[in-house]
Amino acid sequence: MVIPLPGVQLELNEFAFLLLPFINLFCTSPYKKYRVNDSVKAIIILYLGVVFFTEFFIKPFVFSQSLMDSFKAFRLGIPLYSSLILLLFGIKADVKKVWMVLLSAIGASVLISLLSLFVSIPIYNTEGQDVLTAMKGRLMNSNASFGAIGLFLLFVPKSLWYANGPLVKWVSFLGIISLLMTFNRTFMALLVIQLLYLGLKNFSFKLVLKAFATFFAFITVGIYVYHTSESIQKQLDKRILTIIFQEKSIVESTVSNNRDVIYQGVENRINEGFWLIGLPYKKAVFEYYTYTNELYKGFKTDISYVNVLLRYGITAFLLFLFLFFLFYKFKYVPPILLFVYMAAALNTDALFNQNSIFFIIVFIIILGTKSDLVFKTPTKRENYG
Repeated sequence: MVIPLPGVQLELNEFAFLLLPFINLFCTSPYKKYRVNDSVKAIIILYLGVVFFTEFFIKPFVFSQSLMDSFKAFRLGIPLYSSLILLLFGIKADVKKVWMVLLSAIGASVLISLLSLFVSIPIYNTEGQDVLTAMKGRLMNSNASFGAIGLFLLFVPKSLWYANGPLVKWVSFLGIISLLMTFNRTFMALLVIQLLYLGLKNFSFKLVLKAFATFFAFITVGIYVYHTSESIQKQLDKRILTIIFQEKSIVESTVSNNRDVIYQGVENRINEGFWLIGLPYKKAVFEYYTYTNELYKGFKTDISYVNVLLRYGITAFLLFLFLFFLFYKFKYVPPILLFVYMAAALNTDALFNQNSIFFIIVFIIILGTKSDLVFKTPTKRENYG
């Protein structure tokens, strides 16, 4: 869904990300909000400053780029910028309520997607076909990448405030189901690695039984849908069974022979020197002719690191990488989750233009908020600052 503005079609989720930092500023809570290290704040400010200065000052001078094109280039990373500003200022609302609302929204989103399999809902452009046929067996959902956090939450002790209650459990399962239904090969391969890591790290007999029961349930459902839906059958044959029966390796399935046009375009732009300050907006990262012989221009790729480098230049790229290094250094994110999302960004846009980066940032705040700051009874002094 889009909001028509003069000269631009602003997507509804972009509008929400634009509003988020401003709404947060007007929120209040009697509890002390979580704050990140000053060095992290400094890198966030530097990164946002470099991107803004590059797009609105350097490129208009070097490439004669218009103000509208600067805005269009800047808007490509709105989910990242909005999330970083949220981390910079902290969540000013009641964090416990924010967490419950976010889980409820993600759960509702997945249920709506699943409901669309049986009832016609105007959230997908299906052109009169059923959802699975129109999407070739894939049920796309912008919140599907929460499944990686959902899997992590299933292994977290229930004594922790953010992992307690049935809502966390059910939304975690729904997130995993949603991620599997997208048939995103990159995330699916990483999900297997994450499951093996968490299983070995938290090994117990009870866990083995639980994992076996869950695996058996997924296999049973998988066999059923494989034999009842031709579209899903094709996706499983193409994306899963070719790997299991060694017709393709995981690398071939998730990376190789899958992004050749993009990689060639990226290589050309780097050789042309656009890695220094980034591309002018009207210069595409890659181009190719569609089956209808129309020229398609890609102004961003499915690789987060390439998007940062070729849109905003080497300085922004190095600051971007250093920020995630600080996340690891200060243990803001569990290493396995950081690995999953950073590895996914090699073949998806998880860290730049998708909801994944928002989930990571919010989870940093959730993990850093101690239970005594969430459940304690505020004093009168705390209520009034």
